[in-house]
Amino acid sequence: MKRLLPRLLLLSLFLAPPAQAGDVIRLAPGRSAIFSLQENVTTGYSWRIDQAASRNLGILSISDGGRSAGRRRMVGSPSVRHWNIRALKVGRAEIVFVYQRPWEPAPVQTRNVEVEVAP
Repeated sequence: MKRLLPRLLLLSLFLAPPAQAGDVIRLAPGRSAIFSLQENVTTGYSWRIDQAASRNLGILSISDGGRSAGRRRMVGSPSVRHWNIRALKVGRAEIVFVYQRPWEPAPVQTRNVEVEVAP
């Protein structure tokens, strides 16, 4: 038990909770950040960017950083989806992430992330 508690505390530092409305990423032009959200693709759910709901994405370059699986690769096991966000120009953008199954019409979760690009 003495060994487990420090490991759990360390793990909690690396697995930040999913982004919440009001999250802000601040970058200088040319700089990058990795943004991550937990998902469960084994049940059909995954995060994607809603291009239509997002704003001013032209000041950013966003690429899919892939996903990292948990220690167990079992049905129902969570994974973490990563995006690489690079600032191209000064300005402010909003990225709207939606969590849904591709065949369902509406997401079950939405996360909005503001990106401020300033020198």
